Parts: sequence; structure tokens; C-alpha cells
Amino acid sequence: MTGLDFVFSYPMRRLYRTSREGSLTDVQSLEHITWERIAQVPAPGMQFPIQLRFSPDNTLLTYLYSPSRSAQLSLWALDLASQEPRQLAGETSLESRTLEEELRRERQRIPWEGITTYQFAHQGADYVLIPHSSSLEVLNVKTMERDVIESLQGVEDPYLTPKAQSIVYVRERSLWVFDLKTRQERPLMLSEDPKTHYGIAEYVAQEEFDRAHGFFVSPEETWIAFEEVNTASIPEYAILHMADDPVFLEQHAYPFVGQANAVTRLGVMPLGGGEVQWITWEEFGECYLIDVHWHTEQEMIVQILTRDQKSLIVLGYNPVEQSRSVLWTETAPDWINITHDLIVLHSGDILTTSENNPDGFRHLVIRSRDSQVRWITQGPWMVTEIVGVSPDDHFVIIQATKESPLERHIYQVDLLSGEMTRLSEEPGIHKAVVSSDFRWMIDQVSSLSMSTKTVLKRLGDSDSTKPVLIGHAPVEANTLHVKPPELVAIDMEDGTTLYGAVYRPDHIEPHTKAPVIVSVYGGPHAQLVTNTWALTVDLQAQYFAQQGYFVIKVDNRGSANRGKAFEQALFHRFGTIELDDQIAALNWIHQHYPTDPTRVGIYGWSYGGYMTLTALMKAPDVFKVGVAGAPVTDFRLYDTAYTERYMGTDETNHAGYEQASVLNFVPELEGKLLVIHGMIDENVHFRHTALLIDALVAAHKDFSLLALPKTRHMPRGFDVLYTIARKRSEFFETYL
Repeated sequence: MTGLDFVFSYPMRRLYRTSREGSLTDVQSLEHITWERIAQVPAPGMQFPIQLRFSPDNTLLTYLYSPSRSAQLSLWALDLASQEPRQLAGETSLESRTLEEELRRERQRIPWEGITTYQFAHQGADYVLIPHSSSLEVLNVKTMERDVIESLQGVEDPYLTPKAQSIVYVRERSLWVFDLKTRQERPLMLSEDPKTHYGIAEYVAQEEFDRAHGFFVSPEETWIAFEEVNTASIPEYAILHMADDPVFLEQHAYPFVGQANAVTRLGVMPLGGGEVQWITWEEFGECYLIDVHWHTEQEMIVQILTRDQKSLIVLGYNPVEQSRSVLWTETAPDWINITHDLIVLHSGDILTTSENNPDGFRHLVIRSRDSQVRWITQGPWMVTEIVGVSPDDHFVIIQATKESPLERHIYQVDLLSGEMTRLSEEPGIHKAVVSSDFRWMIDQVSSLSMSTKTVLKRLGDSDSTKPVLIGHAPVEANTLHVKPPELVAIDMEDGTTLYGAVYRPDHIEPHTKAPVIVSVYGGPHAQLVTNTWALTVDLQAQYFAQQGYFVIKVDNRGSANRGKAFEQALFHRFGTIELDDQIAALNWIHQHYPTDPTRVGIYGWSYGGYMTLTALMKAPDVFKVGVAGAPVTDFRLYDTAYTERYMGTDETNHAGYEQASVLNFVPELEGKLLVIHGMIDENVHFRHTALLIDALVAAHKDFSLLALPKTRHMPRGFDVLYTIARKRSEFFETYL
């Protein structure tokens, strides 16, 4: 940033401070979308500040950001007193990552380059840990003194301890600590077995339970809890890097449905070294470790989930007394959706969220230490995030779907009365960050008509203090000459409402009907259709609309954020209810838009790739052309945690697995099919596509294949993204 200020207006007519590099002219028009533009990352208006955090002393706001709107991020800070921004650190060296770091980026779906993470010492307010490609850096954000530690290049999951005295990390499966004063490193737990890892979350914890870390340091640096992971019971799955020189095998301990998981246990030891206390829970059977929260030096709270995911057990552990207690349990007849939102109040009561209530929607709940339960919110809407709690425990700020499943707004909730006050104003998807003293709030909002805007506000003082714009000024859809999709509500015969997005073709002749392309995901734990800018700048969908196609997206039953009953509809029945809803929505589209029901295509990635195959093979009279990206073809070949949550095992639900496997329906294929898959995909293995090809050949079916030798589950790089966009576009333009 240059620090030169100017004033601009937006539709709400408020005034903001910003900098010259945030001008709207930096964003190119989308009037004529090309394959090259589809392949560029980020999409227009999608470069905005991320990982926004207030410093522990609430004097700074820090964030990752690219002034040039590129994918290369640097670390910035805004002084809350002067409201002047400055760059703290950038990445100048070429990226060189270990395999372990590459795989962590895959688990966390990180598309960015440069500085992609940073961390404050929770009590040492001046110190930030910044991992670089060639070193670790501890930066004093007040004096700008830099401690660059090249000897720690390439370590996994580095963590600056709360008082900024040490860095804890994993190297070669072992847990280490580096003393910043003495410059000495010492092992906390050494692995002498290639199958045993200390301090790293296992694959399913990272991929399916959103737990990125495998160790947890107590607030005063007295203790460290860590996970031991042993994968000896999991046969290694080999991925061949055929396009590398020399060719090499990448081995993965991948737990397939119904087979062994990694054996894990949780240990606690003094951070200074000493005897390990192992926390056990054998009486609950095989469990997943979901999360660990340190409350004080005398208590940590541990969440575990039974393997069938029908019982959540929350434990308390006192490492001083070496005692364990059960704080509460939750059960469900189908599965439990876990949460990482858990806050211990000054009273010792625990504020969290749960769906285990009569509404079946996720709501705020306070659980006392004497097993009393008090629900704070209720109704047919979801609390989607706890943002923060006031210092006096009187108020909590949340993100919720109270206005509409298509939007997210920010609310302040009185924890005594349950009274709610809406803090966000504009329509769209709002995300918030609040300072620990409850004086400042970041409100980050986007909508179909406006790209993401990041605004700093004073809580409780909105009338007298002008908000401050952080990062680029938002851009509007009409400025880019692009039409947002229309959001539609589709009422089903059983009373269920589905929400969809419709991209209209740029030109359609009177009294003619246009072909339709369905852009699908369809699986659980996701929601495609919301009032968000990401829908507007889905450039593949917009490209098809510019070429004369209708494009539709629909969230079928089973998708997220509509309550447990809506999601539970696909329990034990993948590949059935989702397809029924997509076809019903398509019929509604035919009734309300000038579409040609004889020219319908479909495409999607991952579960959307699976849905594409399912549609072509189970409804060949409806779907004529499909492009399936990284598809699951038989869920028995996917991982334990995700698949068993929704489908059980083949032993308990064999008929469901048979119905879900597209390999059983290959003879029914009539339409044109293109399959795209990365050959080193470690999530949905290329084996799925190999088995599909074998079945297609055996059934004498025509198909096309785009195999990407150096691509994992998340396609990266301009050349790969360009090729996918070109091949997918040409396929529909040729056959639809």
C-alpha cells in the first residue's frame, strides 16, 4: 500500500478509507470470457484479505493479502490507533516444498503462494511466527526485528508457544522443541518406527474432521498434549509418479471403508520434558480424536467420536491429578456433525453448538459442570460459527442463517436472555472476526452483485465512527459486464424447498429453446447455492452462458446448512435421493425457462464427478452429455471416516453400496462421457477411473479420457486449469 487515501462511494453511501491500489480499474471486463481467463487464479474480485486476526493486545489487525491481486500473498498489519497499513513480511524466494507440506496444502485446500499462514504467540503480543519456504521467521511486529531460523527449514506444523519462548514442530515423524534463547533443539518424542508418528494429525483427521494439528500446548507452556499415530495396520497404497524423472512411488497409509484405521492415542507430558501420561478411552470402543482444547494448566477438554460416528464423548482431563472425567455425551441414530466451536466461560460452563435438540438445527448451548443444559438459540435456522465471546461472558457474536439459508449474517446474542441483535446490514454472505476486548469487528461480505468487501468497524459505535476498508475496493458485477445468476426456490411435491442458481444465456432467439448444463456437487457437507460473489465469478458457468447455454446449480437434499432432517435424507443411500432432486429441479427449470429437455448436460468434480456418472448411467433418458472430474466410482474404495459416516460399511449396508456404485450401471450408459482425473490424486485415487475404464471397455462403451499425470485432487497451475477448461468446453460444444 502507498498510504495515499481517497474516498469513494458504494450503494449504501457510506464513506471508507482505502488506498490507490484498490481501484476498480484493476479488474478486467468479463464481457467475453476465454479459456485463458477461466484458468487464471484468483478469479476477478476473489483476491481479498484472508486469515484476519487481531493481535493479542488488540493494537493491530493482521492479514494475508496481495496488493497486485495475484495469488502471491504477503503479511500485512493495520495499526488500530492510526489506521495505517504496512507490510510486515513477504516471500521472495522460489517455492520448494517437502512432500509432507504439499500434502498438508491439499488437505487444507490452499490455492495461494507466498506466505500462506502465520501465528501470534498468544501471550507474547509482539511476536509472530512466519513459515517461509527456506526458513522460519519470528517477527517482532513492534520493532520489526526478525529472527530467521534457517535450520528449521521444512519442518511440519511449526507452532510458536504462548510466551514466545520456543517453537514446537514435527520433523521426520518426531516431535521437537526449539528454544529461541539458547538456540538448542531437543526431542520431545522420538519415533524409531517408520509407521509411528508423533504430533501429526492422521489423514482422516485432516481430510474429514478439519483437525490440522496433532499437538496442543497449554496456555502457560507447562504441558503439551500430542497424538501418537501408528499406521502399521493399514496396508500402504502406492501412487506412481509416471511423469517424473526418475519415476517414483509415493506410499500412503489410506484407510479404506470397513478396514483398519490408524491406531491413535493422546499423550500429555511437561513441555520441558518428562514422563508421558496416556489418556485412554477403551470403554467407548474405537474412536476418532476430534479436538483438544486447553482451558487451564489443570484442565484440557478432549472430544472423541466413536467409529460409527453416532456417539460424541467430551472428556475432561487434569494432568496434575492425572484424572479423567466424562463431561457429556451426544448420540444420534444416523451420525453426528462435529464442531470445533467450544469455549469455556469464566464460570466453568462450556459454550458450544449442537444439532442434538428438538429443532434438529445447530444452535448455541451452554453445558454446566453439573450436567445442566441450557439452549440459547432456537428455530429452523443454523448457527454456523461462534465468532467470539465478550470479556464479561455476557454476549457472544455468531454467524447464522436466521434470515435465509442463502445468506449468512452476524448477530450479537445475550447469553442470559437469548436476545439477538443483527450486526450486519447488507444482503449476502458475512464473515466476522472480533477483537478479544470486543471493541473491534471485521465484517467481510460479498453478494451476487458485489465482490468481497472487508470492513473494520467499532462495536457499539457504528454511528460516530466511519468503517475502514481493508484491502481492495469491492467491484460490482455490472462493472465487469457479467450477469449474476438468478436464485430460485423450487417447491417439491412433498413440501421440501430446494434452492438453485440459474445462469441465463447471453442470447437466445425468440420462440427457441436453449440447451441446459447442470453444474453439480450433490454430496453432503457442502452448499453451492448462496448469495455470494463466488457464484457470479464461476467463469466456467458464465462461459457456457455466453455460448448460449442455460447453466443451473441446485442444492439437493443431503447438502449442508438446512438442518439435520434435510441432510439426513441421503443416509445409507448415496446416488439415489440426490439424483431424484436434481431431475425434479431440472423439470422445474424446463417449466419456467425456455430450455430444451432433449439437450441436457452435466458436469462436476469429486462428489460432483460421481453425480455426473450417476446421472448419465441411471437417467440416460435425461442426461445426454457429461464431464466427470475426479469421480468416486465405488465408495468401498473411499476412506473410512467420510463414507462410513453416511453409508455405514459394506457389511452393514451392502445393498446401499451396490446401488451407489456406478460400476454396476455402466451398461446403461448412452450419452457422451469425458472423464478428467489427476493420476497422483491421493484423495480420490485414479484407481476409481481405472476401474471405470475397465468396465466401459468390457461393456463396449465409447468414452473420452483426460488423464493429468502431475495433478492431485485439487487441480493447480495455469496449464492444467486451461486444459481442463478447454477440454470441458469443447466437449459440450461438440456434443450438446
